[in-house]
Amino acid sequence: MRAMLIQPPFVQLNAPYPAVHFLETFLRSREVEASSFDHSIALFRLIFSREGLARIFRDAEDCPALRGPLDPESRNQLARYFSYRDLYIEWIDGIVDFLSDGNPGFAHRLAQAAEFPRGRRAEDFLEASGGRIGPDDARALATRVLEDLGDFVSFTLDPEFATVRYGERLARAVKDFDTIERALPGAYLMQAFYRPFLQAFFTSGSSAGGADHPDFVLVSIPFPGCLPGALVAAGEARAALGSRTRIVFGGGYVSTELRFLADGRVFDYCDYLSFDAGYGSLASILEVEAGASKESLYRTMYRDAEGRVRPTGFSTVSENAVFPPNRFQLLEEHALAGVFPDFRSVDFTAYLRVVDSENPMHRLWSDTPWLKYRLAHGCYWKRCTFCDTELDYVALYVPAELAALAAAAHEASSRSGIFGIHFVDEALPIAKLLQFARINRERKAAGARPYFYWGNVRFDASWTADRCELLAASGLVAVSGGIEIATQRGLEMTDKGFDFPGLVRTLTAMKRAGLLVHAYLIYGFPGQKERDIIDSAESVRQLFASGLVDSAFWHRFILGRHSRMYAEWKAGNRPGLRPIDHGGSFANNDLGFEGEQLFDRFAAPLETSLAAWMDGTELDRPAASWFKAAEPKGPPGTRSSRAAGGARSTIPVDYIEGLIAQAEEELDAVPAEPRPARTAFWVAGLPFVERPEKEGILSRFSWTCRGEAQVVSLPEPAARSLARAIVALSRTPAGLPLAALAAEAGEAASYLPGLRGVGLVVP
Repeated sequence: MRAMLIQPPFVQLNAPYPAVHFLETFLRSREVEASSFDHSIALFRLIFSREGLARIFRDAEDCPALRGPLDPESRNQLARYFSYRDLYIEWIDGIVDFLSDGNPGFAHRLAQAAEFPRGRRAEDFLEASGGRIGPDDARALATRVLEDLGDFVSFTLDPEFATVRYGERLARAVKDFDTIERALPGAYLMQAFYRPFLQAFFTSGSSAGGADHPDFVLVSIPFPGCLPGALVAAGEARAALGSRTRIVFGGGYVSTELRFLADGRVFDYCDYLSFDAGYGSLASILEVEAGASKESLYRTMYRDAEGRVRPTGFSTVSENAVFPPNRFQLLEEHALAGVFPDFRSVDFTAYLRVVDSENPMHRLWSDTPWLKYRLAHGCYWKRCTFCDTELDYVALYVPAELAALAAAAHEASSRSGIFGIHFVDEALPIAKLLQFARINRERKAAGARPYFYWGNVRFDASWTADRCELLAASGLVAVSGGIEIATQRGLEMTDKGFDFPGLVRTLTAMKRAGLLVHAYLIYGFPGQKERDIIDSAESVRQLFASGLVDSAFWHRFILGRHSRMYAEWKAGNRPGLRPIDHGGSFANNDLGFEGEQLFDRFAAPLETSLAAWMDGTELDRPAASWFKAAEPKGPPGTRSSRAAGGARSTIPVDYIEGLIAQAEEELDAVPAEPRPARTAFWVAGLPFVERPEKEGILSRFSWTCRGEAQVVSLPEPAARSLARAIVALSRTPAGLPLAALAAEAGEAASYLPGLRGVGLVVP
């Protein structure tokens, strides 16, 4: 059998979205010839090319926006774009090539150019730089040029376009399939660019009766914005390849939004919907297509001969429970543990390194290509009240088999030259992370180039100071994690599993180790009061001001059908929550709730203040001051008519600093003597022993830790014995039991406790 896996537009620009590559590897392991194609980056590069921009400017001349009334600013901006038409077309190939690491000397050309195309974003960037930039800023300026063009496209031709996601608002709002079908013919980029691209794609290497004819076209829909592209891709695949080719939709959007699907018209485009990780579902589909009964399908939907949607492999659709473990479920769990892609289908030179922010943590998402793996599937906590705890991507916790992961990463890095890994699991389990760190240290000791890596974590007590130090020294560069509501009450409301002093202690340990930190935040949580939101914002401001957090993002709370909160409401345990079910026969995971519109007014001040803090500005300005204009307006005499400026915070101005002082006191306390069987590691510079000038004078035992010189005076024999022990430890990737290290140090073992925290770690 032969399978073609497609990632439709638009997802990230800097690296391949990994889902199709995991599935490709799985299918190859089952003797299916499989290959993956990233239409997202392909279409982006087609649009942002000489030919693509020429088409866009030509079509934009006839756009309806130019025939209607325009405000002066919009008219001036449009005139600027059309004036720069030829320059945009002249520069675009060089800019895209430069952003994909081709022709690095182009940085000097862009920095020195007196005349190049500049829209509002590029102009603002130049003005902020004093009108001139150096070569090091060229990628940021090139990114602004692309963003300007994206603004032009969305204003004149396709309002659903964004440089990362397409149709996100449209697809998220779909309650019935009519909405998306009606919108597709008017989706300019889908019709003018993607459809012709697909027609050439499906006919150039495949034909209905040719040897290369695929048996399956698998289309991944990770986000709502990928749905329009998936439908267009499936339509063209069906037209070119005929009904003999089976088309399967899967991915995060399918698994989350379509579990209660009632409208079968999506099967006009595909034959099957594959749920959850996809391994068990695809294996069952392969068997069905080989002759097995459709009743054996696992977590799969299809349309029967009577036009009804048939969910199979779920015990009850309403609860999404599954039958007792069968062979497909066991196969899926085995694949989750041991299947990792080598990315053999990927041309990493096609991806762009855009600089959409100067924030060093935020840039990890956009300006660096990554190999994407996971250390575990699912979440080891899986209790947060707002999360999809009933769905497998959270509830089914399966740790990775690290030997298989390491083998795949070695092959991928050897082929691509990329040694950065982004772990995309829900929350990195600390035990697996420490094991991977040891593998990375062993790799370094063997003379291979080590990896650097980052991923999503829980800010819980498992992140001790020693573990942070060891992981940072072993390649970990950054972490992201959920704080959600940054108050003690907020942590309790969301059941994060740690308290606020514990959060600050963990963040302090991470910052001491030099790790970058990103925080996920939410607002609009049922039961939140205005003061709760302002208190959370004030805590976030202080976290930024103290350097504990480097970047963050506010998410508006959305009540989902698969959340623990909704399950508790159904069980009668959340009487204060009043969900609003808008129904719908298509995507209906998201629910409303009474009172949610009251949170609308907080979006702008939260976003504006956070943008300033991420840029390192306004850090001394109290968070409450951003909310003076956020007061709801209402009739005189009502509560909502309070005067602007009534917003207050109950968080003391030195709240976070006080918690940091407490955390540092705890971190600096003399650690308890660890058990001799505990494993020790050395994470600092190697020691240097100076021979004393005269006999009987103590020797200087010195080393460098975190850039600072450390010196201890010891008798020369003890200094040299201790140095030998530390050097041996540093060259032992797996570490040494404390008892073995003490034996190696001999008479100098009594000096080992003094090295804790300044090079010697016992995680």
